[in-house]
Amino acid sequence: MKKIILIGVGAVIIAVIAMIVFAILNLGSLVKAAIETYGPQITKTEVRLDSADISILSGSGTLKGFLLGNPEGYSMPSALECATMRVTMVKESLTTDKIIIEEIFLDGPVVSYEKKGNTDNFKAILANIKQTVASEKKEAKAEDTPTDTGSEKTIQINNFIVRNGRINLGGSLLDTFGSDKGLGIPMPDIHMRDIGKEKQTTPAEAFAMILTEMTGDITGTVSQVAKQLSETLNKAVEGAASGAGSAGGAIKGLFGSE
Repeated sequence: MKKIILIGVGAVIIAVIAMIVFAILNLGSLVKAAIETYGPQITKTEVRLDSADISILSGSGTLKGFLLGNPEGYSMPSALECATMRVTMVKESLTTDKIIIEEIFLDGPVVSYEKKGNTDNFKAILANIKQTVASEKKEAKAEDTPTDTGSEKTIQINNFIVRNGRINLGGSLLDTFGSDKGLGIPMPDIHMRDIGKEKQTTPAEAFAMILTEMTGDITGTVSQVAKQLSETLNKAVEGAASGAGSAGGAIKGLFGSE
């Protein structure tokens, strides 16, 4: 009997070790599955990742081919695409209720910005995320149970960095700016620090903070380009005041400027 018990315990230990090895070897695919499962639940848009290569031993890795889709009603196929994202985590935190990410680095993301009425695609995504956050809080308060989007886990991001980003304009903005000025607008670099450090923050709340920052930088940059283009047009047609006024006013009007 003792021999049978020892064999049984040994089998359980081997099974546990096998599962740990499997998780380590397949962490990339698990991350990919999690992003593509929970991402759409949070943003209400398509979220896609081509591959993830992350080592649980070092806590670092690379995500490739990330795509954040646009909400319904927008013509551009995506809101944000990034060929390479580097992630460094505090590996000891992976087994705790608070996952600490030392750095997320987006290298050369392509942002597609499209205005529609008084809103735009990023504000629409942000509204979806805020709705998700509010729903999570309501469900957690009512049931005191984990939610499907993983809000039982909190997150801390010490550094969120965006470098070498470009902005493409779509819809009426591209028609007004023209394809020569509406594609490949340089995006300001972003460096956010200590997201979720001072208070418990769910992944959805952290995403909302990041998107709010990016939306402000994107709209500010596009508005500045619109101002510069308007000034250029006005100078080019000095002496033909009526033409200058209509051209400049049309561009400014896109952003609610007088």
